[in-house]
Amino acid sequence: MANAVVQRAFNAGYLIEKYLPQLSKMLVKGFQDKTSPFAVGFIAGSKEMVAEKVQSKSRFLERLKQNFGEPSPRKTSRNRDDKEMDIDI
Repeated sequence: MANAVVQRAFNAGYLIEKYLPQLSKMLVKGFQDKTSPFAVGFIAGSKEMVAEKVQSKSRFLERLKQNFGEPSPRKTSRNRDDKEMDIDI
């Protein structure tokens, strides 16, 4: 019975963290008894989604680096002290 509650809470925590992360954080803060089966499952699901987001971002950035190389520093052709505008008439 407790396993089913933990599993449902895990799924709820995962989905709420995925689509409404601010609500998830408020719900986690609002648990009075963080040792209850529902709270344990919800918090675990929320943490799992956060870990997957971070992992997904890392993989995405690695693929970008593989395909396009490291980003080059920005080049500016204009001097920052040059505030005049050249207008040809």
